[in-house]
Amino acid sequence: MTQSWILIANPVAGGGRGRAVAEQATLALQTAGQAVELRYTHEKGHGTKLARQAVREHTDRLIVCGGDGTIGEVLPALAGSQTALGLLPFGTANDLARALAVPRKIDAAVHCLLKGQPRPIDLGQVGDRFFATVAAFGFDAEISERMANGQVPLSGTAGYLIETWRHTARYKAPRVRLRGDFGEIEQEVLQVSIANTRSYGGGLQIAPGADPTDGLFDIVIIDNVPRWTILSVLPRLFTGQHIAHPAVRVERTAKIEIHTEHKRVVHADGEHLGESPLNIEICPKALNIVLPPV
Repeated sequence: MTQSWILIANPVAGGGRGRAVAEQATLALQTAGQAVELRYTHEKGHGTKLARQAVREHTDRLIVCGGDGTIGEVLPALAGSQTALGLLPFGTANDLARALAVPRKIDAAVHCLLKGQPRPIDLGQVGDRFFATVAAFGFDAEISERMANGQVPLSGTAGYLIETWRHTARYKAPRVRLRGDFGEIEQEVLQVSIANTRSYGGGLQIAPGADPTDGLFDIVIIDNVPRWTILSVLPRLFTGQHIAHPAVRVERTAKIEIHTEHKRVVHADGEHLGESPLNIEICPKALNIVLPPV
């Protein structure tokens, strides 16, 4: 029985490569015998509308050509549905694809879509919002907020590193109270990362032990440390070796409450998720996603 597939693409993703990649992938899928319809997003939030329409049409697979931000837009529609998500990871950051070993070369990615099978993974949830990779609070979230608002001259990992250097001089560490399956923690923090997958920010290995199929978050808590300590720990994020630093601890939980004296921003999948106080829960096996063939 022929399946119904829809491919949605952010035409400006990946520095403008989104349209070309989407058209090339659509042609390759059609040449392989798979009927697929290409639809473009035209504005922020449009991906959610297209995904809801696809679910209403009982689409078997919704393929997203873009990065984690575009994927984040379709999650509210796909969570708990029968429509499986397929990835063409050609955005600025592709951390969900990294976590699931989905190829980032177009021919291999198309092969994965054709031969791979849907498997369930967990999502993070805040009210009616979902995220697939990492939610960040503190230092990192403030950098993400500035990048999302166009206050950083470069995008991706380069922009993140530049803004990290600048932000260390002005950052004021919040005192935070965290509650979860681990109990309660209250202290000043550099940042707290609520990780469903290993990486974010275009490959920074914030939580090397995170598994999006185990029903738990890895909570990475970094103590408030001096500026030069931040800059010495930063390079270790690329390999996950920061976990061994004495200022870093990891807890595991299915839910977490974040409380602060003043509101502080929380980001997830590179987008604004909300402000503290915030309750974040794991939503087990909420999303069917096409994984590479074994």
